[in-house]
Amino acid sequence: MTRTAFLLGLTAALVFAADPPAGVLPQGEALIRRCIESEGGAKAIERAQTAIMTGTVELTGHNISGPLEIYQQGVKSYTQIELAGIGKLEEGFDGEVAWESNLLQGPRIKEGEELEATRRASRMSVLGDWKDYYKSAVTAGSEDVNGKPAWKVAMTPTRGASVEQFYFDRDSGLLVKMTQTLPTALGDIPVEMTLGDYRAVDGIQTPFLMTQSAMGQNMSLHIAKVVYNGKIPEGRFDLPAEVKALAAKKKP
Repeated sequence: MTRTAFLLGLTAALVFAADPPAGVLPQGEALIRRCIESEGGAKAIERAQTAIMTGTVELTGHNISGPLEIYQQGVKSYTQIELAGIGKLEEGFDGEVAWESNLLQGPRIKEGEELEATRRASRMSVLGDWKDYYKSAVTAGSEDVNGKPAWKVAMTPTRGASVEQFYFDRDSGLLVKMTQTLPTALGDIPVEMTLGDYRAVDGIQTPFLMTQSAMGQNMSLHIAKVVYNGKIPEGRFDLPAEVKALAAKKKP
């Protein structure tokens, strides 16, 4: 196939994904490709080797808020939240061990399906290499997200039993919502995450507002600043001493 023919085929696929014939659903893979292009394209996304996000977190209806820090590099991630009256909440993934810690429960290591869910969510680009983590992407229909129509795609992980739902805005092609059932220490919990207020940062469309709903509680993440390819503090992804001790006990 010539390069011209390839580009024409890609254009046709994107047009079909945006507005397929009546009664015909666009393929999930085509919607993912369109989303990557809408975000700025694969090359722009691949150039981002690290991400640093800072902002605030708000627990809706509780008048509780605090600072937020998120660090990502490759498959590694670290998040820190400090909430008045609750204290510091941390979670991280160093590429092998997923963990979380707070003043109420102390440190805890995630295992099984909870580990796999963290492994999928910790990547710099959730969709860039999706075939390494999901075995299928099937369009399940169209639903409104915040009053706008979106394509709903069922993503089945290669590891884990819970199917995740990704919602792509039919106009922009961007990812605007995700739903899944997360295995936690408290049992399986349905979680919904909406993404909005997309802004271009170094050529990458990035959500500056994320709202998570779980167990009847809503938490809003208001991002104030995003830096791609910034310097990550040394040791940022290292396991805290108490988590390292727990990990050592679990080794055979």
